[in-house]
Amino acid sequence: MAHELWLIKGDTMTNITPMLGTLMWRSNKDELGDEINFSIAFNDTDHFPVNPCDIGDLVALYNNGQEITRAIIVDETKNGIAPIGYIGFDYAFYLNKSTAVYQFNKLPGDACIKKILNDFGIPIGNITNLPVKVDKIFNDKKVSEIIKDIIKMAEQKSGVKYLMEMRAGKFHLEKQGDSLVSGTFNLFEGGPEYHIKTAIMNPSKRRSITDMANTIQVVGNNDKVVLTKSDSKMVEKYGRITKVVKLDQNEKKSAKQVAENELKLLSKVVEENSVELLGDDNFRAGRLFELEEPTTGIKGKFLIAAVEHTISKRIHTMKPSLEVM
Repeated sequence: MAHELWLIKGDTMTNITPMLGTLMWRSNKDELGDEINFSIAFNDTDHFPVNPCDIGDLVALYNNGQEITRAIIVDETKNGIAPIGYIGFDYAFYLNKSTAVYQFNKLPGDACIKKILNDFGIPIGNITNLPVKVDKIFNDKKVSEIIKDIIKMAEQKSGVKYLMEMRAGKFHLEKQGDSLVSGTFNLFEGGPEYHIKTAIMNPSKRRSITDMANTIQVVGNNDKVVLTKSDSKMVEKYGRITKVVKLDQNEKKSAKQVAENELKLLSKVVEENSVELLGDDNFRAGRLFELEEPTTGIKGKFLIAAVEHTISKRIHTMKPSLEVM
């Protein structure tokens, strides 16, 4: 198995791959952080290897020496002599589970996020500049939600989508890229390579307007409507679906821009596609994948909204959820 899971305790690293049952890891563009699930073989007979894992330990997943992700074990499940199940999350776990109070006074969005990360001891990678100044009090709110609120403010103002990603234990915030991921697989070691698109399993396609908004109402702090903007063609076809966006008084001058950017993001039929493929580590939430599947009519360049990787009996498979750009 090219994939290896290592247990890290202080300066000691132990390869626990030979003890593994099923190994799974996943990411989602709307969530902060990656998740790892794995099971450790267990038997109460004499001389069976002692389980070295415990709550709070760190595990790191590698493929041919390249780190894919790392996580802190936060959950353990034991059932008789069945394999012991573990769930781990990367360092963003602390942001998802903590609440805090923050007051920012016209501080750039990226500076706000860096302050939060530093406060919680989260290693920082690349954080792009966010074209918004935050002048707001966040009172007793989940820390991960504060970060997402700040990113949402930047997206509303700029019309640009941003991607949060934990890589090698560091938090990265970047503009959603244009790079396509692809992949190949071998039926046996040393055998010929095949493109993953040649082995598509369980394709599914869903189209919906349940998350559409084709009319945006911008209101100020006094709840008075500042501006209303609609996508007339979408309103005529699907009926009026309104979303209210609240702006601080000093942001009212950008109301038109915010409304236009929100319409660009929300005034559309949402298409959700999923397939099962042989696995490739480069498939992570927020990246792009091009696919054509004739049975369901899935065709185009898609955003990987979420992906779940599984290794079972030495076979690596994955289930990406694909969202229309």
